[in-house]
Amino acid sequence: EFSFDTLAQRLRELAFLNAGVTITLNDERTGKSRSFAYEGGIVSFVQFLNKTKTAVNDPPIFMNGNKGGVDVEIALQWNDGYAETVYSFANNINTHEGGTHLSGYRSGLTRTVNSYASRNKLAKDLSESISGDDIREGLTAVISVKIPNPQFEGQTKTKLGNTKVKGIVETIINDSLGAFLEENPRVARSILNKAVEAARARAAARKARDLVRRKGALDNSTLPGKLSDCQERDPALCELYIVEGESAGGSAKQGRDRRFQAILPIKGKILNVEKAREEKILSSEEIRTMIVALGCGSEGRESEFNLDKLRYHRIIIMTDADVDGSHIRTLLLTFFYRKMRPLILGGHVYIAQPPLYRVKRGKAEHYIKNERELEAWLISRAAESRSLRILGQEEISGQDLEVLLQKLVAFQKYVQVVERRGPSGEVIKALLDHNVRDKEFFADETTVRVMAANLNHTLRAVTVIPDEEHNLFALNIDDRSNGFPRRHRVDLDFVSTGEYRTLLASFESVRRVSGQMIVTTANGAGDTDTANNAKTQTLRNDEAQVESIDALVAHFINAGKRGVGINRYKGLGEMNPEQLWATTMKPENRTLLQVQAEDHAAAHLTFSTLMGDQVEPRRKFIQDNALDVTNLDI
Repeated sequence: EFSFDTLAQRLRELAFLNAGVTITLNDERTGKSRSFAYEGGIVSFVQFLNKTKTAVNDPPIFMNGNKGGVDVEIALQWNDGYAETVYSFANNINTHEGGTHLSGYRSGLTRTVNSYASRNKLAKDLSESISGDDIREGLTAVISVKIPNPQFEGQTKTKLGNTKVKGIVETIINDSLGAFLEENPRVARSILNKAVEAARARAAARKARDLVRRKGALDNSTLPGKLSDCQERDPALCELYIVEGESAGGSAKQGRDRRFQAILPIKGKILNVEKAREEKILSSEEIRTMIVALGCGSEGRESEFNLDKLRYHRIIIMTDADVDGSHIRTLLLTFFYRKMRPLILGGHVYIAQPPLYRVKRGKAEHYIKNERELEAWLISRAAESRSLRILGQEEISGQDLEVLLQKLVAFQKYVQVVERRGPSGEVIKALLDHNVRDKEFFADETTVRVMAANLNHTLRAVTVIPDEEHNLFALNIDDRSNGFPRRHRVDLDFVSTGEYRTLLASFESVRRVSGQMIVTTANGAGDTDTANNAKTQTLRNDEAQVESIDALVAHFINAGKRGVGINRYKGLGEMNPEQLWATTMKPENRTLLQVQAEDHAAAHLTFSTLMGDQVEPRRKFIQDNALDVTNLDI
């Protein structure tokens, strides 16, 4: 099974590394398509990674050279953040584990910047020299080398081992970056000022770490008092639940299997590490507690991360199903991605999926994960005692009826997706009824004009316009039926989108559901159908007539609710320990989502956008994605 996101990441990297090349990825399974082309090469790559940050040097510094048959390209740009972002490549292969080219880049950068600072007395107030970590704070860099006969090392063969590459990269940085700093003193001073600030912050962070170490807060021999540890000592068998709130933490402690499950409750929202320096991160009690509980340290200038010392191989984030819980989960994921990324790369981080609903009838209880599963459960329950007659077709009941209803629910969802960004449901239905799927429809002006005339009414003006790009015709729609103007264009591009093609395929599976429909309830079903809306008519006690797909689905959902008590959980603290264990912590019953980062460039950009200092990229993200929201907590 190919992953579209993984392939997109790899092809995007190749397009960046080979300037001027256009690479197109089409997924015929879903209709998704992406095209990648970057004239600026790795300079464009750095700008892509930094587009949500404020740049210190703009444009990025670009260096290249060829020595001994080795071709080297390096792009550098500092930003106002605190994290170093570096991507290294050898012969277009992403060297995740680094190698000699990365070592040469780091040593050459440190030597060149320190040499410039010393000559110009820009670090005279510091008690010690500027370290490489200070210089690389807030630096985004891409290093690409092309080398004959590359030697790769490491477990995954993504570490470059050619020893001569280190010296070549060092030399090119010394020559090119040294010349750039001399020729651009204003930019050089901005870069050095940032490095000097980082050095001062490093000294403050060391003092903070020494202080908390003296207090025993980072001593692994003393575990945090709020941690309820497990009895098992083999990390591969141990789990740590990071739980939101003392109340839920108390329930989890009582409900857990103490043999292998440890509980760490956290109070409130932890620090956003995306916009905090290390000394501030280390001064956060909740973050220090997590670092000590996990035992492997964190990634930072004054920290050492050692995955071998990890005390739990399964770290499970368990938060409430509300907006605050989502925010806390995002803050925790930001911390793990920025400060403990090997945990995510190693597949150690999970998100618990507590049930959102409890349905109860008599003494029987069922726990349901989300709204979609609740709909499916209600439909299944109602379909057990009902049948459907569509005029001119055979009666449908049992498993066939349940499958049909699930297809209708899926069709409704696809209609909503297309309607959010496209025309109204009435226009979409007309397109589906006429099987509009390709250019054949838009090539016939008469057919297009007939549809436009049929869709016209006082609150919606539909006109036919030429589609010059495809030499066809298109529908231009000015719709005011919802009280505000909405303008849309329906053309070949619209019906070629993945969303519309998926909707059309779904419609084919439910096309027969139309016209007069009668739902019959079996005798002794225990309840009586009544009219739930204007489109449902009661014929007699055991029959009801419905007039549309929406009314049919609503009828079965309402029928499934009769005699059932439905509770929606907002917080984990609402569950008693036995319920929390049975639904969310018991390995045989629970559902866990493993946190993975298939596209690191996209993940970096997402965290920078949503959790960074810049407001404008976040506002744009909200505006661009507002129509795709499915769970809105108001």
